[in-house]
Amino acid sequence: MTLQNIYPWILRAQKEGWAVGAFNANTLEQVQSIVLAAQAEQSPAIIQISHRALTHIGSGNEIQGIKYIAAVGKIAADSITAPVSLHLDHGTESEVIQAITLGFTSVMFDGDGLPFEENISITKRLCDMAHSVGVCMEAEVGEVPKPDGKEFNESAIDLTDPDEASQFTRTTGIDTLAVALGSVHGLRAKSVALDLERLLAIRKRVTIPLVLHGSSGVSDNDIKQGISMGLSKVNVATQLAQAFTGAIRDVLNKDGSLVDPRKYMSAGRNAQMEIVRERIRFFGSSGKAK
Repeated sequence: MTLQNIYPWILRAQKEGWAVGAFNANTLEQVQSIVLAAQAEQSPAIIQISHRALTHIGSGNEIQGIKYIAAVGKIAADSITAPVSLHLDHGTESEVIQAITLGFTSVMFDGDGLPFEENISITKRLCDMAHSVGVCMEAEVGEVPKPDGKEFNESAIDLTDPDEASQFTRTTGIDTLAVALGSVHGLRAKSVALDLERLLAIRKRVTIPLVLHGSSGVSDNDIKQGISMGLSKVNVATQLAQAFTGAIRDVLNKDGSLVDPRKYMSAGRNAQMEIVRERIRFFGSSGKAK
């Protein structure tokens, strides 16, 4: 199946009370793990590529990374019958434009650090461009921190203001809104509780589907409650990286003389595939593509 605009599936998820999983990839094997899991579970899924992944894939050149992954994503989607989207996560303005041009079917503009009105202006312009070619558009109000292993001040987290969220979505016309409810990118343990009262207040003011970033550090109970309250796209990255890297480490620890990448990268692919399948079932999307 060709790459799909995931928006109709996210709308269905919102209506029926489940969520579409967006799974991060940094390597070919990780892309394969996502589509193989989607096919096995007969579920819609999103191959998600971050700004930093683009830098890695493009050997330091983000635009070259977009070109690489656009080609890989199309081939991966064509290899299965389940609906899959290719999503740019936390993209800059130029990256979003390039991703739309090169065939991504979903994009997120990250206006973090911009004044609110400037964020609205750029997001609206990019949204109009995305919609003109049938691409799903995501943006964020508030901030989900990206500490990258460094210390951060939890009290300084910029949680989503419900009134700003309402104004932002009405003015920009975006399809999905990423909300900051206390989650943090890159956490390795499920230790975070979401601000569900804030989610309820946002849900009362915003009708479009909502997105949870940083789910790897959020308790499953809160994720489940959040999905029932309108979180219709859930991003997963660190959980996948832990499984992928852990499996490779196990293989290399067992055989210190091993030099064939195919023998340890395949272990990583298989381990990540199982985590993606488990998350698909947890999000409630398994079997929805039958």
